[in-house]
Amino acid sequence: MLTGTVTSIGTQAISQKDPIIILFGEEATEDIREVSVIQAFPSDKEAITLEVGQKVAFDDTVYTITAVGSLASDNLNSIGHITLSFTEVPTEDMLGNGIYLTPFALPEIKEGTTIHYYQD
Repeated sequence: MLTGTVTSIGTQAISQKDPIIILFGEEATEDIREVSVIQAFPSDKEAITLEVGQKVAFDDTVYTITAVGSLASDNLNSIGHITLSFTEVPTEDMLGNGIYLTPFALPEIKEGTTIHYYQD
């Protein structure tokens, strides 16, 4: 399991109209921070591989991964970046850095929220 902690939320990071959340690690630039949720990881974090069927939890709210983009695991492990999409998986143009989650509802996120990436 990998656990991140939300350290800041950009002023344009979360919109109820667009059911996605862009996550980045603490090295994100100021421009990226405006549209992203920033997460910090422990210095001894272990790399994980995200797969369909695994769980992601925001505090106590649990989601199931329905699809994983080709770059998602590498980006999450290297720079803490991943795009969370709370929608149906598209038949074309799936986000390379994205994971698709169900249920299709944005979680409540605030500074201090823990994000658990569970690996079976």
